Amino acid sequence: MKTRFYILSLILLLVLGCTKNNNGGGPSISIKSYTSAVYNNGNDFNAVLSYSQKGGSLSGDSLVILRRRFNQSFNPNPENDTFSTRLPLTPSVDKAEFTASLAWQDIAVGINGENDTCDFRFVLIDQNMKHSDTAATGTVIIYQY
Repeated sequence: MKTRFYILSLILLLVLGCTKNNNGGGPSISIKSYTSAVYNNGNDFNAVLSYSQKGGSLSGDSLVILRRRFNQSFNPNPENDTFSTRLPLTPSVDKAEFTASLAWQDIAVGINGENDTCDFRFVLIDQNMKHSDTAATGTVIIYQY
């Protein structure tokens, strides 16, 4: 009888220890739309991102954008493949949409006049240092003319 009590107690502790606590979850982002072709005509690369976090707020969070180039030519400045920004103060909401923009002159590498083929990945980091999942665009072409 005593052994059964210990086994049931152990199972109960295991079940309680393995339950997922969603109260302290990190932010989540996804891409609603993005610019797939960027030209040197004053129109920037834009991505509309959807955000959600239970009891969260975008105020002061950081957005990190990573560019992954598919070109064969080597990028002489690979440090220019990471863009980060702090988001402005906004009302606290569980869900929101916002736009991230990058100017053509900041993302065009254009070695030997070659168009740049890449994708962009987005990660949101809240003020508690919790990272979102990574949202990625499809192929983006940055034209050199």
